[in-house]
Amino acid sequence: MSKETTLPAPVDQPVNVEKQASAEATPTPVGVRTGKDEALKALRELQENAGQITEFEIEEKNLVNEFFSSLLKILETFGKNLELSVSSLPENYAGRTSKAYLYPVAQLVLVNRDSEVEIVDLAKKENRELLVEIIGEIMLKMKTAVEAYKAKTEERVNFLMPVTEELQKVAKVFSEE
Repeated sequence: MSKETTLPAPVDQPVNVEKQASAEATPTPVGVRTGKDEALKALRELQENAGQITEFEIEEKNLVNEFFSSLLKILETFGKNLELSVSSLPENYAGRTSKAYLYPVAQLVLVNRDSEVEIVDLAKKENRELLVEIIGEIMLKMKTAVEAYKAKTEERVNFLMPVTEELQKVAKVFSEE
């Protein structure tokens, strides 16, 4: 059985409602916040955090763009992409991936065990956590690529130096005549 509540009929004239003191109500001590104060404080903090999140996201986007721009400049020298270790990928990728390649245009190319190819755009906001997780592997592979390139260049220089010196001696003999 439900109790029905009857509301008073609307009044055309303003009603004077005086607040009466209640024995149950106690004054709020100085320095103690009320629910209203707490709500306003929380709202101000929410606004501040929202502003900071926006600033961080803009900065993050700029840093990711600069990261891949720099990576592109470096890897163009070698004319190649980086093959990443599958074990460096998070578990949800590593379990189904047989090969992983990083293209300097912010693409992670994953070759699945069934030979299907998946391309993940690491510049996109939803993939930035993945970028952060594999950045150590990226730096390691880039270091290895730079060291290999340096070694090959050094080997060519070490070969060309004595050959060029001897050739200069021969040229000098011909120019003295």
